[in-house]
Amino acid sequence: MASTDTAPTMAGVTRRRRWRSLGFGLSPRILALVVVAVMTAEVALFLPSIARFRQSWLEERIETGTLATLALDATPDNMVDEALARMLLNHARVDAVTVIEPGKPKRVLMPPGTPEPMGTVELMDAGFASLIWEALQAMARSGSHELRVGGKSSRMTNAHVYVYVDELPLRIAMYGYAQRILILSVIIAAFTAGLLYVGLRWLIVRPLQHVSAAMVAFRRSPEGDSAHQLAARRADEIGIVDREFDILQRELRTALRQKTRLAELGIAMSKINHDLRNMLATTQLLTDKLARSNDPKVRELAPIMFASIDRAVRLCADTLDYARGRPTPKVAAFELADLVDEVGVQLLEQGEAADPNALRDWRNDVDPALLVRADRNLLFRIVYNLGRNAFDAGAREVVVRSERQAGSLVVDVADNGPGVPAHAEASLFQPFAAGGRPGGSGLGLAIARELIQAHGGEIMLAANSKAGATFRFSLPQPPSVS
Repeated sequence: MASTDTAPTMAGVTRRRRWRSLGFGLSPRILALVVVAVMTAEVALFLPSIARFRQSWLEERIETGTLATLALDATPDNMVDEALARMLLNHARVDAVTVIEPGKPKRVLMPPGTPEPMGTVELMDAGFASLIWEALQAMARSGSHELRVGGKSSRMTNAHVYVYVDELPLRIAMYGYAQRILILSVIIAAFTAGLLYVGLRWLIVRPLQHVSAAMVAFRRSPEGDSAHQLAARRADEIGIVDREFDILQRELRTALRQKTRLAELGIAMSKINHDLRNMLATTQLLTDKLARSNDPKVRELAPIMFASIDRAVRLCADTLDYARGRPTPKVAAFELADLVDEVGVQLLEQGEAADPNALRDWRNDVDPALLVRADRNLLFRIVYNLGRNAFDAGAREVVVRSERQAGSLVVDVADNGPGVPAHAEASLFQPFAAGGRPGGSGLGLAIARELIQAHGGEIMLAANSKAGATFRFSLPQPPSVS
């Protein structure tokens, strides 16, 4: 089945490679596009020009025909014999002429046997579109086609002149004109396409080939040592792309190398943390025995040792939690107030074990009937990390409250500690960037943010002063939860 699905894809890749091997890259496509564009423009110019050629040809016949009728003025009855009429018409290159001038007798040169017209063309009333259409019709016909053409003559401005002409000589002349236009168009297209091809290849194609080659090399070896070398320090868009890609490539290489080192370091740290936690657990048992020693100096030093070991164990646990990455929440509905109470009990018990004389207050202002849809274990870790950070920073009271806002549940964890130092606000949620408290690992807030983002929510420092800090996080909730 897999081979059947991949066969069309492989065939398409093979065809593309074959076309590229024949040279159908960007440059030939640009050349073909330029030729097509120039030829299209030439066709658009050819249509009015061939119509104008036909009109000029017919107007010239009207002028020569009018000139032929002037011989009638030399005769008393405005008539000439058939032989003279045919000679005049042959010189005028028309078959017959009729001149109608107001207030004067009609002049007619129409020998016997003149063919009947198969159509009439009025040049004075013809529009631009009709001239083009009639010219195309004339070129499409074959054989003789007698026309009766009417128009004005510059020799007799008040007269209306009609000439009878055979369209065949006109058609032959139009074919010759079209052939000359075609040859000229091909020459212009080739010359223009050649200039544009050279210009575009120099200005665009070659720089793009340089950039694409660098991209391919970077894709094949993203962490390699090969560096993208700029072809030229250009000030246009190509130069900007070239320079920005060079900067991006260097930054990505540096980031990938750092990621690789961090991944290798993370694997090693996970193994070290596992063994270190086992060692520290044994040390904690020994510390408990020292706390019950009869020697007062030993009992005095035991809490200090216990606190140091507890911080080491906590650092190992936080590092392992962060190394596991962002989990996938298992969402279910539960009462938020019960979870906050559980967190408070655990934090107060841990605080009493660490320092029995320390006063800590955990206030739960969450509505007991409030249901939340989230991963209970992950939300427990979020609230626990925020509360533990507050107490470790020196707070004596932590208040948890919540409210619904536009399809989200907003939870505030406020304390009365010294607040977050100004220098730590910018990197507050970055891993291993401690929030200003001594002995902190800098992972509590980073882990909390990852767990909240896994739910599709966000966390922020909503308030901060010397009187305390308030962390606010939101969790998207469906409308059905109430």
